[in-house]
Amino acid sequence: MSDEAEETLWVHFEELSTRFRRVVFAIVASSMIVMSVPADVSNVFRLDFSEYTLLVSRIIEVLQVNLLPEGVTLIAFNWLDSFYIYMAVSFAAGFLICLPYTAYQTYSFLAPAIYEREKKRLLTFVTVFITLFALGVLYAYYVLLPVTFTVLYRFIYQTNVIPFYSVKDFFNMILFGLFGSGIFYTFPLIIYFLVIIDLVELDSLRGIRRQLFVVLAIVTAILTPDPTPVSMLLMTVPFYLIYEATLLALGLVVKKSRDDVIEDGLKASLSMLAEADGAAP
Repeated sequence: MSDEAEETLWVHFEELSTRFRRVVFAIVASSMIVMSVPADVSNVFRLDFSEYTLLVSRIIEVLQVNLLPEGVTLIAFNWLDSFYIYMAVSFAAGFLICLPYTAYQTYSFLAPAIYEREKKRLLTFVTVFITLFALGVLYAYYVLLPVTFTVLYRFIYQTNVIPFYSVKDFFNMILFGLFGSGIFYTFPLIIYFLVIIDLVELDSLRGIRRQLFVVLAIVTAILTPDPTPVSMLLMTVPFYLIYEATLLALGLVVKKSRDDVIEDGLKASLSMLAEADGAAP
């Protein structure tokens, strides 16, 4: 490797590390803000600290109200459980808040090295990735997690066991469900990207529909804590629909790309013929 190429590589690496540090700093700062600011900022301006409630405490309260089945009691098994929950929820909230900023830093790093047409594709990729991730998080919050907790609670109810749950396990399931679902539903976009850069053929993806559904069913059965098929179907069916929509979109993109190639070829052929006619005596 030449000295110039090595120097260029180090410049890119330094820029990448700088942007990565910015993202980490933004997430840490956002997490600290969530963990320290009050839920009602107006109390600070009124100098009323009689009911000072942290924002993270309000988030924890909302999660319990919306996701915890009625009749279940959460308990802490050691001194650090509550502190762990505060840190984990604050970090998760900070990460979600900084997701657009993380996408911006990623785009800003890659944009100078690609062509203008590819910049539009990259911007579309980042935007759709954030959208799918957010949809996955919302789906887990409003559908997957409530159903999972309800089904699991019915097992406790049927066995006449006192419903005391670890507060740490409860919030671990919530965070894992939210982020796992968010990442899970962005996978079709990865497939889309692999087809666009010609690493995977569209016809091959169309031919493995049945196998993919079986693999998805097995994976979701392992990942979801619900032993019944309910959570498995709630994860698999929407993902499969997104997969089919991705194949449909890819079919349109590939067809347009082929048409563009044919059109460019025809234009090039006509141009060569015109040049040949002009050069003929």
